[in-house]
Amino acid sequence: MTERLYWLDPYLQQFTATVTAFTEHNGQPAVILDRTAFYPTGGGQPDDRGTLNGIPVLEVVEREADGAILHVLARPLEAREVEGRIDWERRFDHMQQHTGQHILSQAFLRITGAQTVSFHLGEELVTIDLDRVGFPPEAIEAVEELANRVVMENREVWTRFVEAEEAEGLGLRRPPKREGRIRIVEVADFDRSACGGTHVRRTGEVGPIKIVKLERRGNETRVTFLCGGRALRDYRRKHRLLLESAGSLSVGEGMLPEAIRTLQAELKETRKALGALQELYLELALPELERKVQPAPFGGVLIHLWPRLPSGLLPRLARRLSEGRPRLVILASGGADGLLIVACGPGVPLDAREVLQRILRQLGREGGGGRPDYAQAPLPHGDLQALHRALSEAMG
Repeated sequence: MTERLYWLDPYLQQFTATVTAFTEHNGQPAVILDRTAFYPTGGGQPDDRGTLNGIPVLEVVEREADGAILHVLARPLEAREVEGRIDWERRFDHMQQHTGQHILSQAFLRITGAQTVSFHLGEELVTIDLDRVGFPPEAIEAVEELANRVVMENREVWTRFVEAEEAEGLGLRRPPKREGRIRIVEVADFDRSACGGTHVRRTGEVGPIKIVKLERRGNETRVTFLCGGRALRDYRRKHRLLLESAGSLSVGEGMLPEAIRTLQAELKETRKALGALQELYLELALPELERKVQPAPFGGVLIHLWPRLPSGLLPRLARRLSEGRPRLVILASGGADGLLIVACGPGVPLDAREVLQRILRQLGREGGGGRPDYAQAPLPHGDLQALHRALSEAMG
């Protein structure tokens, strides 16, 4: 059985050990040691990383069959005596997040009565799932306030092992799922939980705890939060965005919500005015386009290109010109949001999708799609002269 040094001292960054077995894991070389400071993935917490004799440790897993800890390596290890080095930045981040989770889960339990049913520590975000839904904003603020007060009080965090019978009388936040000796992690006068993870010695090391998202998932609520360095980096990023946004609107930070509401109202009015202008354009353009329709055996053909036209207008024109008429309509506009549309009215013996693809092949482009009666493809910065030639070739 491997001695788990991370339980004795989670701050241990270097250690020596002896290889007890050379093996493999998923095709990669792996070793089992007589003692290790590497934490294996488990209990919602990711594994540690680092090196053994300078060889990168890619993964640390606990083998279910016998509980052996496998250190998966980037290349084979030849020596039996090894020096291990832990990626301390990763380890301490996990310690901050995991201890922070214990504090936050207890805060939720005390303020709202919600029990944590699962925990996941990801590369960027940390989540807990609670057994309740419908938390009012003031309750979330109270939970954050309590959790951060416990952090600022810099309470002691300690661990110990007890037998399962003793654990039953300790008032654990959640009953343990295993029998035998159980490891207890306790935040002084606040939380007591069964846990095998790595934790800080005092709550002050956790740093700020910030809830960033609540998401209902059936009868549970998923809470996304950040602690310590992660919370600081998140605040720094969001503060930078806030300053940039306020600066771009030439308002103070406190006035940003009102400035955004004003912009939204102005945008709504602008869109209404634009819609009215576009409708006026349609009424003026349609008669002129009707005069350009060329006769065809099945009815008529209309081909028209614009150097630039708002992309929203083109589909409306195509539909208005082809609806209820045996007419092939091909419209295109240039510019950054250029668009090519093929519409086939009733009685036209053509598939709009095939006509579209024929034109695109002549242009050396691909993409687009639609239905037999209507198809379109983006044509960003399309060369109208090339499009003219492609239409001539495609329509034969």
